[in-house]
Amino acid sequence: MVSRFDGSGISSRRVVVVQRDPEARESLVAYLKKEGIDVFSVASALELYALLSQEEFSLAVIADDLEDQSGLVVVRFLKRNTSLSSLMMIAAVTPKSRLAAYNAGALACFAMPVDYAEFSVLVRNLLEQGGDAAPGRMQFGGGDWKILRNGWVLVGPEGAMVKLTIKEFEFMTLLATAKEMAVPRSILMEHMEYRNDIHGHKALEAVVHRLRVKTKNAGGQLIETAHGVGWGFSSVVSLV
Repeated sequence: MVSRFDGSGISSRRVVVVQRDPEARESLVAYLKKEGIDVFSVASALELYALLSQEEFSLAVIADDLEDQSGLVVVRFLKRNTSLSSLMMIAAVTPKSRLAAYNAGALACFAMPVDYAEFSVLVRNLLEQGGDAAPGRMQFGGGDWKILRNGWVLVGPEGAMVKLTIKEFEFMTLLATAKEMAVPRSILMEHMEYRNDIHGHKALEAVVHRLRVKTKNAGGQLIETAHGVGWGFSSVVSLV
């Protein structure tokens, strides 16, 4: 669930907190709210990506132990695809983990539980230094299908998102990168490491069935059957 808290003060500069633990998330958000900072909060990477397709933020605060994706991967993705600045909250800060956070694109990292007083000062300073810079937002939609490599997420034409499993992601990536109109069943079986027997074929067909349901939820029919060959897409799908 997405939560928003509107404070006074720095109302034009917004922060999103990404933390799986509800107690820690609510505690941090409550403190930032008390400091007059406009804060949203989400529990997962997928919720963050969905929120960023609708809202603009200046700063993302990301825990390293998200349930659906590594916090480092999220920070790296934001660095490459948005103008958001990122801070990381890490369970055990070591020279190695701190360096990894900086290499991913984080401006700073804090050990959990966070020292709220120090943390809020840094947040305020970063928001104030932002000046009139445009807040960061990921632009999804526009009539195209997209697959987010970071997070294994399928984005529909209007921005709706669905999470993919590793096998579903492999299937969709093979179709998205294929030059042919359709990818043969034999190639899909080989790349997805399914045995060429009745069990392997049933497993592949189960993936296709689940994906048809998910693409319908994300925006409509996308996977088409090429009878006697394999499967292909009815629309262009971009890898992001």
